[in-house]
Amino acid sequence: MRRPYCYLMSLVCATAMLTGCQPERSESNLQRVERLYGEGLNGAASAAASVVARGGSADAAAAAWYGGLAEFKQGHDEQARTFFKKAARSASPEIAGGAEAMLAQLATRRGDYAQSLRRAERAWSLLRGSDRRQAAIRGLAAAEVAGDTLAVGRWRGRLEGQSASTPHAYVLQAAAYRSRSSADAHAARLEASAGGAGLGPVTVRSRQDPNGDWWLVQCGGFASRAEASVARRRLPREELIVARVSR
Repeated sequence: MRRPYCYLMSLVCATAMLTGCQPERSESNLQRVERLYGEGLNGAASAAASVVARGGSADAAAAAWYGGLAEFKQGHDEQARTFFKKAARSASPEIAGGAEAMLAQLATRRGDYAQSLRRAERAWSLLRGSDRRQAAIRGLAAAEVAGDTLAVGRWRGRLEGQSASTPHAYVLQAAAYRSRSSADAHAARLEASAGGAGLGPVTVRSRQDPNGDWWLVQCGGFASRAEASVARRRLPREELIVARVSR
């Protein structure tokens, strides 16, 4: 007499448990989008993001953000713009503000400076810290190209005020080397991805200890550890740590 299929499967499962063979925990749809983007698989990340963004779930705006970044990196401006418009409707100020900043940059590319300035204004109102500074830099660039002297003065004043009032106490550190040339090489590799994620320029700073010099590869600038921790998620593929700025 044959044993029922379910009984046989229970034996298989029991054996798996005894041998330590546990089924892998499945990742969420958003986690898959983040992973694909972090691995540099921009086409696949965009396709996965499109599915999540159309679904209307709570993760739709975040998925659209990664989809926009993936398309932007591929030079697909119109597809990126579609994604960022969806991300700009997010309830999260960070996602909505980041999307507005990217929309401002795309508008500048196609010569629509009035649209760029409107988007930059909204990004400025939503973002904080280094992200806000990046929005101001893009707003200033659009104003200068457009020849809008009033906007130029306004953005310059904002940048100067932020520099004076918002000290950067934390950075994201990618690596530490004894060799300056190794640090420079790492910084060059990191520059494109850090810039694409809105983390600003990559710098190499020196630090001394009793055994000699260390060369630190760092990017971004943040007023708080919490702000830096949130920004670190934009580059999941990089092994970044939050570090306090040396004084």
